[in-house]
Amino acid sequence: MTTAVGRNVRLEIANAYSSAITVTAITLANPGVATSAAHGMANGTVGYWTTTGGGMPQIEDQATRVYNQTTNNFDLQGLNTTSFSAWVTGGTFTPVSTWLTLSEAIGYQIGGGSQERKDDTKLLDVIQQDVFGVLPADTVQIDLLSQTYDGTAMALIASASIAGSYLTYRITLNDGSVRVWRGIPSRPGESLQRKELATGSFQVAVKGFVLRGAA
Repeated sequence: MTTAVGRNVRLEIANAYSSAITVTAITLANPGVATSAAHGMANGTVGYWTTTGGGMPQIEDQATRVYNQTTNNFDLQGLNTTSFSAWVTGGTFTPVSTWLTLSEAIGYQIGGGSQERKDDTKLLDVIQQDVFGVLPADTVQIDLLSQTYDGTAMALIASASIAGSYLTYRITLNDGSVRVWRGIPSRPGESLQRKELATGSFQVAVKGFVLRGAA
């Protein structure tokens, strides 16, 4: 484990998916472990979840990465499912088959946040009494060098922002560690000043969590 360095970092967006794989169980553990008979996926495979029958709604559209896979099981790397609802009747995991590299990227910021605070102060109290609610959704900002026209990856982001549709993302750091998430992007912006390079950015409203994992 080392400090992350902004060099040789690849940011990718899913371009196509393989057929959805049926999953019959996910444990309540850290990390959660999925059961899928003869799933055939390799370690490092990234995909997203679809649930059925009302079981484990917290994982709907969450992106995860396959880790410690065996013939019929795999870890959901970085995802603690201990406090989730029980997996009931099943669901699917849809793996990414091809990726596009966002070569325009020059930086990223992953924002979390603290639990919301509700003021529960009564007349008798002498200091504020708080009740803690839910965590805010994760957000990711991607900073760019803006090109004169959109390449394939940027065109995919622009289209998804207009349609309000989800994309799956992966960042691979120079030691092979990863960040994976799924979310809806905003419209990319652009700023250009005289004698300067054009820059821009867009934000992603994340579904679930941005997950961090070792190579």
